[in-house]
Amino acid sequence: MIKQTVWILFIYVILSGCIREPKSDVATVSPAEQVEIINDGKLYVIDTGKSLITWIGTKPTGRHNGIIKLKGGDISILENKEIKKKFKKDINIIKINAIIDMNTVDVVDLTDDPRQYRKLKNHLHSEDFFNTSKYPEAKFELILFELISKDSLIKENNGYTIMNPTHSVKGNLTIKDTTLTIQFPAKIELRNYRLVVSAKFNIDRTNWNINYLNENDPVARAKDSFIHNIVHVSVDIIARPKEK
Repeated sequence: MIKQTVWILFIYVILSGCIREPKSDVATVSPAEQVEIINDGKLYVIDTGKSLITWIGTKPTGRHNGIIKLKGGDISILENKEIKKKFKKDINIIKINAIIDMNTVDVVDLTDDPRQYRKLKNHLHSEDFFNTSKYPEAKFELILFELISKDSLIKENNGYTIMNPTHSVKGNLTIKDTTLTIQFPAKIELRNYRLVVSAKFNIDRTNWNINYLNENDPVARAKDSFIHNIVHVSVDIIARPKEK
């Protein structure tokens, strides 16, 4: 009986240690580039009630997932006759300005455990993570938008990648007091006069100085008490034409 118990515990430890971030596209990160201010094109306003960011964070013994809401923003499309003929494939976005409401950072996998839910949610809002009392907003601003090469498409449909992405999106992401340029694949479509933007990618939180229990910290490693640096992010934005 004792041997069986030890064996079960051994298997549990091994399996727990294998928990990692979901397999997905990795957003490239580089020093911040200049964003060109453009006031042109047809303006679409982000529908904050139907747009959402979801996240997954992992550690050796488990994972948590949650949401972040958008506070506002807009997307501009440069239209011409040629683009209108092929609108679904050749959407020409010239501006994305998305404001992220960091006060809405929430956890969704602990709702049946109010104590742990409040503990983790409050911790995410603290200085260890997003420090939302000081930095209530994050933002994304477009730098470059271009059609994606079919050769670079990911074929695996595991739920954590965008199947058949249409464009590569490059822009500045500001979290707390750090701004960096990121680039990732996205699927962008026009459905019933609404602009739909979807993206799924992995990103390293430590690039934005979110270093709590950094997995590269030897002390945290020695104690086997760390959080993986890579976070999975899923973005779903719906924007509607601005009313005149």
